[in-house]
Amino acid sequence: MACVSRCCETIQNLIVISQPRGVANADDIIPILVYVLIQANPPALLSNMQYITGFHADRMEGEEAYCWTLFTSAIEFMKTLLHKHF
Repeated sequence: MACVSRCCETIQNLIVISQPRGVANADDIIPILVYVLIQANPPALLSNMQYITGFHADRMEGEEAYCWTLFTSAIEFMKTLLHKHF
């Protein structure tokens, strides 16, 4: 979970630096997160997501919960794309 939080924080910081309005929202973050996940191709991504959802999700609060929501949204989007193309 720490890795997911650091990844989201890094993406948010890069967006804030690069955009004149200086704000990062989910519409900005999720496409970049999808790209990062595709490029990184982490092993056992879905099973790790299911494990964290089952055993840790109820303990998340604040920024950690927001990052987790972005992360799971990005994965669900990728699953939708895979389902449509294969």
